[in-house]
Amino acid sequence: MILVTGGARSGKSRYAEQLTMAAGGRWLYIATGKVFDAEMARRVEKHKERRGDRWDTYEDHRRIDVFLLEHGADYQSALLDCVTTFLTDILFDSLGDVPEDFDFSKPDYDRVQEEALAYMGRVLDAADEASLPLILVTNEIGMGVIPDTPLGRAFRDMAGIMNQYLAERAEAVYLMVSGIPVRIKGS
Repeated sequence: MILVTGGARSGKSRYAEQLTMAAGGRWLYIATGKVFDAEMARRVEKHKERRGDRWDTYEDHRRIDVFLLEHGADYQSALLDCVTTFLTDILFDSLGDVPEDFDFSKPDYDRVQEEALAYMGRVLDAADEASLPLILVTNEIGMGVIPDTPLGRAFRDMAGIMNQYLAERAEAVYLMVSGIPVRIKGS
């Protein structure tokens, strides 16, 4: 497994796509982002245009592990873009529909973190079982100011813990800086 991390618009997705395509053959794109508005729809469309039609796409954050166990062997490599969005989806699945006046200091974020880590572990294990090289894109969100809301701080912490877990399991880790990949783990 290869982890590609960095800040916003640092070139993570483009570089991860290049790593995925280097394996040749059929590629799987695991898209975790949900389209909530027109701006997000444009972003998704740009990604699709850049990838072209040589990619198969799995568009959901649920049952990725099951899909990889059933179909992973059909591909030469796969790209999950992105872990941060995946984590957001898991968090809000856990919270359910929240009213406008919801108190975000109340949820058990530790439980959500444990569930997210366990699920990601199953995804990685499924890719391993299918002998499928997996490239993951994630965001480094903890390098800025401390968020001023309980939800923001909880999410920043959860993303940091998830990224540490993934970096530990990864064979190689790249930090993208202004479009330049800097290998920080692996040879």
